[in-house]
Amino acid sequence: MPKVRNILTIILLFTLVISAAPTDNNNSIDINSTSILIKESLKKSKNKFLKHLYKNNNYKSLWFKKNQLNQQKYSTLFTLINEDITLNSKSNILIEAQNIQQYIEDNISKNSIIKTEVKLSSLYYKFLKHTLYGEIKWKNFSYRLSALKNSKINASWIRTKAPYKIKELILNDDINKTIQKITPTKFGYKGLLLSLKKLKELKETGGWKKLPPFKKLKIGKKSKYVSMLRSRLTRSGDFIGCETNSTEDVNNTFDLCLDNAVKVFQKRHGLVVDGVVGKGTQKALNLSVDAKINTVLLNIDRIKWLPRNQDKRYLVVNIPEFMLHYIEDNKTKQKLKVIVGDRRHPTPIFSENISFIVLNPYWKIPEGIVKREIIPAMVKDPTYLRRHGLEAHKTWNENSKVVDTSWLYWEDYITGSEKFPYRLMQPPGPRNALGKIKFKFPNRFSVYLHDTPTKYLFKKTVRAFSHGCVRLSEPRELLKKIASFNKNINLSKAKKVLKGKRKTQINIKNKLKIYLIYLTAGANNDGKLEFRNDIYRYDKYTKRTLN
Repeated sequence: MPKVRNILTIILLFTLVISAAPTDNNNSIDINSTSILIKESLKKSKNKFLKHLYKNNNYKSLWFKKNQLNQQKYSTLFTLINEDITLNSKSNILIEAQNIQQYIEDNISKNSIIKTEVKLSSLYYKFLKHTLYGEIKWKNFSYRLSALKNSKINASWIRTKAPYKIKELILNDDINKTIQKITPTKFGYKGLLLSLKKLKELKETGGWKKLPPFKKLKIGKKSKYVSMLRSRLTRSGDFIGCETNSTEDVNNTFDLCLDNAVKVFQKRHGLVVDGVVGKGTQKALNLSVDAKINTVLLNIDRIKWLPRNQDKRYLVVNIPEFMLHYIEDNKTKQKLKVIVGDRRHPTPIFSENISFIVLNPYWKIPEGIVKREIIPAMVKDPTYLRRHGLEAHKTWNENSKVVDTSWLYWEDYITGSEKFPYRLMQPPGPRNALGKIKFKFPNRFSVYLHDTPTKYLFKKTVRAFSHGCVRLSEPRELLKKIASFNKNINLSKAKKVLKGKRKTQINIKNKLKIYLIYLTAGANNDGKLEFRNDIYRYDKYTKRTLN
């Protein structure tokens, strides 16, 4: 589809003809008659938004002044549409823009002013919606999440609508300023746009060839597929900084340069970084440019539904990345590895404020875990509670008396004939599932950040092992960060408390915002595009419209 054409020429032609038109009653229209004509024209329109918009604005023209088209406003809109890298070449917005331009070329008359007015407002309205909300079919996605409950998987994704009203935005004559205002600035949005541009440029030059299936390749191996692999990694920008000899023997040898390139590629795609090109790496290598473009567009649209708060400092847990980012003054100051919920217990997507910290926490076991896991375990092994240091209490009060459960007939609770009457908890100690520190941000999902005794799991590349909470690799480092802007937190005192088993709560005066998000693509600090594991299959469940 050709790009938007000769904008300034068309504007000039249109304006000259209109301004040169005779000024008798048959060829000119004053402000009042313009309003009347706009009102009459909208009667036939099915666009309720435009009807309300013009009615509330007394049917004043948004695109013409004294019968002359507002050149700057018109030019800005079409330039922005033309330069929007997120629009598909066959999108309805681009097609409508081209149709409007053709209409202006073919119809330069008094009546066309009114039709052009309505057409331009309709186009701008659609472009604003696209810029604000993207093209994800959220109703369809929500339905897919609800369907997971049939498999006893409670998946939650809380969206935040941008705090702007289109009916107010569209009345602002400065379109450039309006689009800048509503374009996201957080969560790597700009980096994704730049990456999308590079991918589309790569597509225009042919992308890369799909590799044929082969056995594992690694450093030192000789194979006819090595040169193909080298070419593939060169196309995607992973094989750089090395010169290769043109001899057949060298081209077919898996050398150190190729090993480094493979590792760069693996790191960018959330794979085990070992330099070995096995099935997983081959699968990632054979993803098409179009598939990557679609993934980037999907994540761009996800960011549009994340909160637009302007925080001085905040935390971001990107679930598919298995990382926590501490951001201050729009710069990442610290990154920590995390463990998130597994596929059957997905960590929810939402945001809240960390309001207090618990040192030496009790783990109060949710009823769902008790029913699904602990009761069946007790049926098989009556020593399960004792071996894991779990206690039964009548209430959630940690100081209440511990109940003797040796006389219970656990089979009654597994069948559901009786409801389990006690509250299970694990007191502070080296085996406590929450470790030594818990960061609380009250929420309806009972999810929080916490330490863990299973440190060995942080060596894994894919770290989805929890029941929904987020486990931190270095919780004491986060405690230090929070203490740096909360003078009421005494780190020396906290260290002494952590040596013992006494539960202690520390309230946070300057609360810290935390965002739990789900982005499967993003640009790293070097501007390189990275892809992450779609661990919950949310990419698969999400559909976008053509735009």
